[in-house]
Amino acid sequence: MPADLQTLLTRVARAVESVVPELSLTPQLRAEAWLDDAPTYETHLAPRARGWTTPMGFEISYRGEWRGAFEHESTGSEAEQLQAVVLELLTQVQDLVTETSTMPWPLVVVDGRKNFACPDAVVEGARLHMWYGDRDAPTVTVPSVDLI
Repeated sequence: MPADLQTLLTRVARAVESVVPELSLTPQLRAEAWLDDAPTYETHLAPRARGWTTPMGFEISYRGEWRGAFEHESTGSEAEQLQAVVLELLTQVQDLVTETSTMPWPLVVVDGRKNFACPDAVVEGARLHMWYGDRDAPTVTVPSVDLI
């Protein structure tokens, strides 16, 4: 991943904004830090692994209103850390749009019931791919991001 993380986060922000009108994302990046073994506050998750991490996140505005910010810490390669923060971003955006519209977003109908398509992302080679729904038939496809 030769591109610096700030550039990559900015590319991700513009790609996600392109599929959600009136969304504005500001990337946030802090200095690399040591992540100790620590229990998570969500009981269904395993304790976080120990290792170096670069805390990354985004400030989120929607329809001209500041809606908060988040920071994500994970271990692994830069590509794995980027993928993890992108998954959190896609989830945050989905929650925001669903809450604001009071309808599942992106909408998918399964067995006659309205539901939302789950977000996903994967790094393949020098590209980050992002989508909502099934990978083979996504409900919403976010433009891929070049990692170099």
